[in-house]
Formats: sequence, structure tokens, C-alpha cells
Amino acid sequence: MDKRTKRFLGTSVVLFVLLVAFQRFTPNAFLGQPLWVYVAAAAALGSGWMWLRTRAEEQKEDSQWIEQEGRIYIRRMEAEKERRQMNER
Repeated sequence: MDKRTKRFLGTSVVLFVLLVAFQRFTPNAFLGQPLWVYVAAAAALGSGWMWLRTRAEEQKEDSQWIEQEGRIYIRRMEAEKERRQMNER
């Protein structure tokens, strides 16, 4: 295993031990629900927000790309029109 993987696993084990200790030694914390339920809910909400934010950024980038490609297409059409007009003369 590389150093990054070992660090991740070590952090995961420490967080798990802290979670178990917190649940064991705090009576009826957060209305009696296990802490992992709230952690999972927070993770789901955070994931949803990141998805919305990423989707908005991608839509903005897509619209900018479409506008750029549209301008390139219009320039090509104008150049072709000028070329045809020059050939007709």
C-alpha cells in the first residue's frame, strides 16, 4: 500500500473509534438516534448540493461552448458567402 492509502485507512479507523466511543458514552444523544444516521443524512444532503452546483457549472460551460461554436459557424458562413460573391463577379 502506498502512503496515501495507509493514511486514509488510519483516518477511517480513528473516525470509527471516535464514533463508537461517542455513541457508547453519550446517553440518548440527538433524540436517541445513532450518530451515523445523522452523518449519512448530512452526507446525502452535501452530495445533493454538490451535484446541483456541478450541474449549474456544467450548464454554464455548455452554453458558453455553444455560443462560441455558433460564432465560429456564423463566421464560416459569412466567409463562404463572401467567397461565393467574389466568384460570381
